[in-house]
Amino acid sequence: MAGYHEYLELDQLLSLQRTRTKHTATELPFIVVHQVSELWFKLIIEDIQGAVEALGASDVDTALLRLRRVHEVERLLIDQFVLIDQLPPGGFGALRLVLGTASAAESRQFAVIERISSRPPGAPATDQAEDLWSALCAQVRSDGHDMPVDDTAEARARRERTLLEIYRQAGPTFALCEALLDHDQAFCIWRQRHALAAARQIGDAPGTLGTAGVTYLEQRISRRFYPDLWSIRPDLQFSG
Repeated sequence: MAGYHEYLELDQLLSLQRTRTKHTATELPFIVVHQVSELWFKLIIEDIQGAVEALGASDVDTALLRLRRVHEVERLLIDQFVLIDQLPPGGFGALRLVLGTASAAESRQFAVIERISSRPPGAPATDQAEDLWSALCAQVRSDGHDMPVDDTAEARARRERTLLEIYRQAGPTFALCEALLDHDQAFCIWRQRHALAAARQIGDAPGTLGTAGVTYLEQRISRRFYPDLWSIRPDLQFSG
């Protein structure tokens, strides 16, 4: 039977933080934060996919459990940025040469999270729900509601009417919509913290991948996974 050290494969895990400069006090936390972020991304992907599968089986309770853990992990992702903020002023500059073109924009898992959170605008709708938004729409339709998935103005208006009715009923699907909004909001905050952390380290200097640096990151802050859930907010009116 494996012990603690063997079960977690700590020899391999702890050998992966290989610094490439003499600035260990700066480089080590930088590496750890990004490696840990990828581990959190892995768990987020697993739970979003689990939520999509649960909704495919009309198991809203299990989907909610998986999405609540997603949100808790996202809190940890956001809180980690304090370690980047506390790098010494100008400390990131000592790492730029060894980073080359490496950039967090290359994170494959982050791209997966974006893909399985919501169908990209203009992407063709399919019968199989492979992302969280499409799975929610399918669940709403299975409950007998009108919930088209295309991007026309008429379809958006129909979805908004349905969503408003779901919110007025305040049932399990309402809780599911709010869980999706929690996920969406958390990633907006994550993008904002990422931009602020970069601004604190490099100001308006270009990014390592040849991007516009902080400007590029700030442009992504306004992205929303679920614009329909945001657009109905002015029309929500609850008493009590």
